[in-house]
Parts: sequence; structure tokens; C-alpha cells
Amino acid sequence: MKHLLKSMLFLSFLRLFLLPIGLESVFAQETEKNRVRLKLDYTKIIGQESYLNIGAIAKVGTSMEDVPGLQMDVYYEWEGEEVVVGTTKTNMDGKSKFVLPALETMKADTSNTYTFGISFNGNDLFRKASKTVSIKDAAISTDLLTKDSINYVQAKLTDASTQLPLAERSLKVQVQRLIHPLRVGEEFNYTNESGTIIVPVEAGIPGLDGNLTLEVVLSDSDEYGTVKAVVDAPYGVPIIQDTSFEKRALWGPRSKTPIFILIFTIFLILATWGPIVYLIRNLYKITKS
Repeated sequence: MKHLLKSMLFLSFLRLFLLPIGLESVFAQETEKNRVRLKLDYTKIIGQESYLNIGAIAKVGTSMEDVPGLQMDVYYEWEGEEVVVGTTKTNMDGKSKFVLPALETMKADTSNTYTFGISFNGNDLFRKASKTVSIKDAAISTDLLTKDSINYVQAKLTDASTQLPLAERSLKVQVQRLIHPLRVGEEFNYTNESGTIIVPVEAGIPGLDGNLTLEVVLSDSDEYGTVKAVVDAPYGVPIIQDTSFEKRALWGPRSKTPIFILIFTIFLILATWGPIVYLIRNLYKITKS
């Protein structure tokens, strides 16, 4: 009996110490936060703007999902410090575009490299996270040439800080389109020792008023990010506006039905319902007489 009493007292004493540990473990499991993964890319459009493309995803269950409404600080690094230049929030697709101030207003390190970052401080659902990207400033200048009735676009790629040409870099030349750009020239156009490419623009590409909006793009460079130069060129074939939509035709809207079809349809209706109405009228007279 005494042995049983001692065992019960020992178990009660043991539970007294183990119960808080167990509750703490359960509470920690219930409040465990998910990890958010950030994506960060740099894009510069010559003469217009520089911006950061930001994305946020997280693993929910067994699938990766976009994270909307994520509030983040945007900053650049200078001498070990983070200088905040603004805040941004992801949209319903988990993406955000943050337009940067002019690079001249920010500071680069001794190698002319800018380091941009985004920082998420965490919330009830996700742990804090950050992402950085380091880039140098590049420039693309363009010229339009015509030789032997062939139109060309010439582009030169240089380092904006040192003014030195960038050789052996692949540039894309494309025509701006609403959905997807139209590639012009070879798939890969590598710059020569002077940082230059010359790409022919094929004839027959339609453009509004005969103008084409050409883009020269350094895409996803590890050192310079994405750099794009945009130039308008009178190299296209003018788009002829189709005015047949306003004319009466078989392919037009209901209000533009051809007159002969309207007359023929009315004739068929009269030819079909006329005898029927005549017979009904005669039957009515017979029943009254």
C-alpha cells in the first residue's frame, strides 16, 4: 500500500513538470510560421525609368502559392548600412513593380556596383525574409541606318560608369507588340570589341503609320540586370484600316445586313404566312355562316 502511494505521488510530481513542456511544444507547433520566398530582378529602360520586379511565393500544403498583400521595405546598401528608399506591396498575383529613384541620387561601392534589397519583417503567417540584387549601370545607344535599300538598327552597349564598351554580350532586337514582341535578326547578336551590333530589319512588318517601335535588350545579365533601349523607326508597312465593317455585308453586324437579304427574308415570310392567314380567315367565315 505504501509502495503504491509512493508511485502515485511520483507520477503526479512528474506530470507537474512535464505538462508545461508538452503544452509549450503543442503551442509552438500551432504557431509555426511558413517561409516566404522572395524574387528580385532589376530592369532599366534607357531614358525612362529603372525598377525592381518583385515576386513572393510560399509553400502552402504541398503546392507553391503566390503571396498577395506582402508589405516590404525597399533599400540600397551603402557602407554596411541599409538606406530605405520606399515601401511596396505585392498584388493578388504575388508580384510588385517598384520604380527606383535615379541612380545618380544613390551611391555605389568602389567597384561601381549598386546593391538593392527588399525586406519583409514577418507577420502572423510568415517568417521575415529578405532578398538582394547587385548590379552595375549599363547604357545602350541606338542608330538607324539604311544601306543598299536594307534598313538596319545599330546599337552600342557600354558601362555607364566607365564609358567602356562591353564586348561579347548578347543583345536581342525585337519589335514591340501588344502581347509578345516580334524577334528581329538572329537569335543571338553578340557585341564586337567596340560593344556594337548591326542588325537588319526585314521589310514587310506592319506598323501604325508605317512606324515600328524597336527594342534592343540586354536580358537578365548577372552584372547589369535587364537593360532596354526603345527607338521608333519608319521601317514598317503602313496598316490599312479596314473600313468594310461599316458597310452592309454578310460578315457585318446585324444592323449592317445587306438590303437584298432583308427583302428576300420579308418575301419568304409573306409567302409562308400569307396562305396560312388566308385559310384561317376563310375557316372563320365558314364557322360563322
